[in-house]
Amino acid sequence: MSILFLTLQAKGGVGKSYVSSILAQYLQERGQPVRCIDTDTTNPTLLRYRPLQCEYLKLAEEHVVNPRAFDQLVESLTAAEETAHFVVDVGSNGFQPFMAYAVENDLFTLLEGLGVRVIINSVIAGGPDVAETLSSTKAVLDHTRVPTLIWLNAHLGALEHRGRPVTELEFFRAFEERILGWITLAKYPATTFGQDVEQMLRQRWTFDEAIAHLRLMPQTRLRRVKQDLWAQLDVIFATS
Repeated sequence: MSILFLTLQAKGGVGKSYVSSILAQYLQERGQPVRCIDTDTTNPTLLRYRPLQCEYLKLAEEHVVNPRAFDQLVESLTAAEETAHFVVDVGSNGFQPFMAYAVENDLFTLLEGLGVRVIINSVIAGGPDVAETLSSTKAVLDHTRVPTLIWLNAHLGALEHRGRPVTELEFFRAFEERILGWITLAKYPATTFGQDVEQMLRQRWTFDEAIAHLRLMPQTRLRRVKQDLWAQLDVIFATS
């Protein structure tokens, strides 16, 4: 069965493309055939990770998203081999049009009937973006019925809302059966691990590219970051 990993978040700049790149790298290393598609109309970051050989799906005409452009994505998904995996990064400006398109066309039911499993990835960012990213994640859970993997970006600040850790919010209890799990993008010491990760993201390097370019200690730290993420993903996919 094909699997569509769909990254959805209405707030820009919270690590959505980083999450998509992590998933693509992880799947490739686990021997899965992966096609990456970037739909961001203003800042197609995933497209810049060269080893991922990402494709670009143009959604906008004169800065206005045309929902019919998503038809092309559906055609690509349904025409692919049964074992193909897709990682699709929907830009923040495409969030609302895509959600409307999915509901209007009963997209996820259609894809399931055609043999495509959908897994949504939603990012909740710490610090000042907690409320807005929580709102987007809530919209995804409210308006879809597909498994969702929630990524917690602690790098941007504390993952708390109204004094409570986001993982303990009452809201999520209603969706426990659909939440595949929680992946934490940990907050590391800023002057060592933090700088290494920032350089990797700034250069649009994969982990392997960064490790090949950098010196011994940054290499060692990035290997630890990668190992932590891969271990979390192994647990998720071993049970799903």
